[in-house]
Amino acid sequence: MNMMNKNILLYICFLWAIGLHAQPPAGYYDSAAGKTCAALKTALMNITTAGQNSQTYAALWTQYPLTDIKPRALDTGSANVIYDIYSSVPGGTDPYEFTPVTKQCGNYSKEGDCYNKEHSVPLSWFNGSTSTPGTATDYLFIYPTDGVVNGHRANYPYGEVATTSWTSENGSKLGSSAIAGITGNVFEPIDSFKGDVARSFLYFVTRYQTNIPAWAVNADASQSFDLNTFPSVKIPFLMMMIKWHHLDTVSQKEILRNNGAFSFQGNRNPYIDHPEYVDLVWNSACAGLQSLPVGIIYFTGKFNAGRINLNWMSTQEVDLKEYIIERSINSGVFLPIAKVAASARPQYGYTDINEFIPGALYQYRLKSVNDNGSFQYSDIFSMTIPLKEEILIYPNPASNNITCVLSSVQTTATLQLVDPMGKLLMQKTLPVNKSAVSLPVNNIRSGQYLLKIISGNKLITRQVTIIH
Repeated sequence: MNMMNKNILLYICFLWAIGLHAQPPAGYYDSAAGKTCAALKTALMNITTAGQNSQTYAALWTQYPLTDIKPRALDTGSANVIYDIYSSVPGGTDPYEFTPVTKQCGNYSKEGDCYNKEHSVPLSWFNGSTSTPGTATDYLFIYPTDGVVNGHRANYPYGEVATTSWTSENGSKLGSSAIAGITGNVFEPIDSFKGDVARSFLYFVTRYQTNIPAWAVNADASQSFDLNTFPSVKIPFLMMMIKWHHLDTVSQKEILRNNGAFSFQGNRNPYIDHPEYVDLVWNSACAGLQSLPVGIIYFTGKFNAGRINLNWMSTQEVDLKEYIIERSINSGVFLPIAKVAASARPQYGYTDINEFIPGALYQYRLKSVNDNGSFQYSDIFSMTIPLKEEILIYPNPASNNITCVLSSVQTTATLQLVDPMGKLLMQKTLPVNKSAVSLPVNNIRSGQYLLKIISGNKLITRQVTIIH
């Protein structure tokens, strides 16, 4: 190891040493003392706003090698590598690692080519612009991440995946939502970083709470933002964020990053400094949050090995007799399929073993029944059973050609590439017994598109990304 790398390693060790023990300045949170609910959230907004000195978007490139780093474990080179939440595997072996650079990711076709900057709260959710310092350049929610994984995450909300359509090399997943009350595609980071992104999101809706009502009308943000300054978050999404906050507690990585943010832009994430603030801001004693966390905190389901495994968590089950599980198949008409007795334990589960219909929409809800016969319903969990055809689409993102492979084609299959407005851009036919077809996309501008595969009376849709 040369002298420069030794010095870098010593500097990193120094940063980690001070990062693990550094505290906010004396009195930093004094104005938050004794407050809860909306009053505490507003106090934290004022604290995080007062000292913020927004930096340029380009300046993030020089900050990442300082406080988004960890010691190298693979290959050789610089003593430190970028701490990427979409490729790192804490306690395991990373599939690849990035040498710190100050140049933005350019052309890339596979994971591990390069890293770029990801807004964990997507730019489209708040119509952000990185041309001037401000919300869109706030280090506290912008992470260095693999360019390809960033492209797959796109503008989807974070969530828990029921049926996976794509998996990154460290196990992050894209697919249909497994959380009742959150629909469509979601992106799920691995458990080790769920708390990181949850606390970043809660920081965002606190620091920018006065803007949230205007941003909540954005279609991309509608699953997450609420129209009010408090609680600022849709209840199902809030429940998931609180769950992730407790599942993955504050790490050394976050402490280092939080201290780096204070040096870089003059403010901090209060939910890293004081994790207890999360439950003080959002709890059942707050106006409008009487059902949080009383009742069902979350209700999820996943399809695995021909079964749907349902799980839910509940607290304060006062006079609760049982849960009745109701199911609907392609109809919206719910019928009871099982009962689970209340037993004052926090977590419950039920496995639906059935001859599931490929392509059918299955919906579930919980009926919480009290001893006196009164009851209330949970949010509805929905999932579409995967079709049996196995589909491989590569590369994704693509710059020249997209290849689609079907494991078996009993009839001709039609492939259509359409833009977000539904305009047909390209169409090709895959003949019987031919498994693959390529679509040239070198003349299609960069962006998100839908690839539709029509075979007989079945329609399969996949999102693809084109980057030039």
